[in-house]
Amino acid sequence: MKMSAWLKAARLQLHTIGLAPLLLGNVIAWYETSRLDWTLLLLSVLAGFSVHLVTAFVNDAADVATDEHNASRTPFSGGSGVIVEGLLPRSSLLRAAGLAAVLAVVLTSGMVFILQAHWGVFLFLAAGMVSGAGYSLPPLEISYRGGGELLVTAIYSVGLVWAGYFVQAGPAQTPLLWLLSLPIGLAVFSLITITQFPDREADQRAGKRSLVILLGERRTLVAVAAAVVLSVPAAAVPLLAGAIPVRAGALSMLGLIPALVLLNMILKQERGPSLYAGLGPGTVMLTLWFAVAPAAGLIVDGLLARRGGF
Repeated sequence: MKMSAWLKAARLQLHTIGLAPLLLGNVIAWYETSRLDWTLLLLSVLAGFSVHLVTAFVNDAADVATDEHNASRTPFSGGSGVIVEGLLPRSSLLRAAGLAAVLAVVLTSGMVFILQAHWGVFLFLAAGMVSGAGYSLPPLEISYRGGGELLVTAIYSVGLVWAGYFVQAGPAQTPLLWLLSLPIGLAVFSLITITQFPDREADQRAGKRSLVILLGERRTLVAVAAAVVLSVPAAAVPLLAGAIPVRAGALSMLGLIPALVLLNMILKQERGPSLYAGLGPGTVMLTLWFAVAPAAGLIVDGLLARRGGF
């Protein structure tokens, strides 16, 4: 029972949207430099996972009052519910968050001081922990001030792609970091925004200022649809600009399929819990596609180029 409760609290289904852009950043570094340190790759993934745990545990502990009134919790919204369901005490989650934070610092220190990664990796670690914990905790309390969706969008797109690259190659000016982050960012925006819909009443009662509270249900859904629509041409930009190989660009463009599925749901289904429940996993898939597809394309192109293929 305890292990299942901790797995529920970790919300592993959401870690995938952080892991994928981090791995993409590592792949971009390998593609451009022909070097990949597998130990750094592993440590960066473990450090990123530790920061995810800090975020998940702290937000659960901070949002107890909100979660107690949330009858619309889903696997992608409303917290894990382990505290309000009596599965784990709040104090245990806070202690676990502290241990995860220490582990993230230890892993990052190993990357910098033992494996000679650039010291700037600490800045990415700090940004992840401050934004993750500060989303719900004072003094930042970002979810209560508005703009939380934009912060999450930035962190889970360009922030993580750049972090993955930085671990392997240090500071860089490659346009791929920005070009490949754009469709991921639009998909993440649609994901994080749609997860606020089931929590709307509980969040409003608690004084939070999510986008759906500020703009209303209909206009926020229009913003989600616009982000989904724009994600596809955004994925085409690196290909049209000649910044990405044709294989990688073509794979990215297949994101049109999950995008069309999402748009069909938004246009044809009535607003309500069933629509939002379907859009949650759909936007996760779109986010993963725009990170995994170009990474796979770059790996195939890079390996063929090194072997003299076409």
